[in-house]
Amino acid sequence: MEETKKTAPEGGRAWRRYAEDPRESALSRDLGEFLSSCKTEREAARFIEAALKSAGSLPVGHNKGFCPGDMVHLVWKNRAVAAARIGTAPLAEGFRLVGAHVDAPRVDVKPHPLYEDCGLAMVDGQYYGGVKKYQWTNVPLALHGEFHLAGGVSKAVVVGEAPEDPVLIIPDLAPHLDWETDKRTAKETVLGENLDAIGASRPDPGTEKEPALAALKRHLKDVWGVEEEDLMAADLALVPAGPSRDVGFDRGILGAYGIDDRACSFLAFRAFLDLPTPERTAVFLAVDKEEIGSEGVASAQGALLETFLLELLEGTGSDASPRGMRRCFARSEALSADVTEAANPLYKDFFDPRQLPVAGNGVTIMKYTGRGGKNVASEAPGEFVARVLERLRADRVPWQPGSLGKVDKGGGGTIAMYLARLGMDVVDVGPAVLSLHSPCEMISKADVLSTFDAYGAFWRH
Repeated sequence: MEETKKTAPEGGRAWRRYAEDPRESALSRDLGEFLSSCKTEREAARFIEAALKSAGSLPVGHNKGFCPGDMVHLVWKNRAVAAARIGTAPLAEGFRLVGAHVDAPRVDVKPHPLYEDCGLAMVDGQYYGGVKKYQWTNVPLALHGEFHLAGGVSKAVVVGEAPEDPVLIIPDLAPHLDWETDKRTAKETVLGENLDAIGASRPDPGTEKEPALAALKRHLKDVWGVEEEDLMAADLALVPAGPSRDVGFDRGILGAYGIDDRACSFLAFRAFLDLPTPERTAVFLAVDKEEIGSEGVASAQGALLETFLLELLEGTGSDASPRGMRRCFARSEALSADVTEAANPLYKDFFDPRQLPVAGNGVTIMKYTGRGGKNVASEAPGEFVARVLERLRADRVPWQPGSLGKVDKGGGGTIAMYLARLGMDVVDVGPAVLSLHSPCEMISKADVLSTFDAYGAFWRH
């Protein structure tokens, strides 16, 4: 049976709202700079911590007598952050949270990564998160991360971003030798075990066995003071090199690595910093490991949010017992600040035209996530969605409904389900993004403003 033909919505609705808005250029520029400089969760956490301190925020354990308007924060394991602006209403009546994640798909460096073959010293990689592996070959990659050495010493490393820096590249096979490409699926075109990057090729003088590898090891020692065995304790990632770029002759789209989900993190954080003293305490949350199921110590399933809330309850003189904390969560509301895939004119058959979000039509409201028959879904109660929409309408924020593809073709999840488990009402709110999980994702600059305004409206009204 043929599928019923449905009409896709027209685009540009958010542009009609923001065409003359003086904030558009500055906010998109600031977002682009953040995406260009913060390409790992650790870098994002350091950026957020520094901005919080500059804004007068104090570590949450510093002051036990919080007053309305105070801003406090907790940096968790150097890769996640929670912050709060204390409201005028008692915290026991609940808070409003906007939570995002600061990790993104990438190629991680394995713990024992160095080897030589065919005269090339290679760096062994392991992909992180959902990627199309073939998109990561033949792309200039930068090395971002940290070496962790004896005595608690850590050394940050970034190579491949400055114009004079070398880059790393995962080599692919020439089409002249790969005539059977059309017989393989996209998943089989590049195997996960072949995501290894060229690290060196110039032989180390005087070394007969594996001379290129010897040269690479010498570089590690001379430049960073690192031995090969120190790589076991390093956190290193290969990410697309280079800055964000404007896309299109009209510069209406921002292209960058890691828009999912660091764009939401940045826009929510900026809206948080701009808040006046709210009625309900406003909480900003940036977590790690969403792209691999939110497992891990700094993820949405970790202890950060509950630990932070206990500190807030104690600092405001509220009931910090397990029952008091559960009651506070149950009276609270949250936005899962995450993106979805925007309609792509080249692949329209993968979308339900009546449910699909269009780039430039405003922030997207995802009432539920999941796959197929709402499997592994988080679904927001209709009463809560109505309250969220009321706040967006109060500030004339353009919004659109969305879903992640046709029912049996797409789907996915966010941190919403983990916030819901704590008792909070939660719905996914974020921009629609083109080329999701690719080395260069794209977001409409009109949706940048709409998303920023949506998070601010949620906290203010």
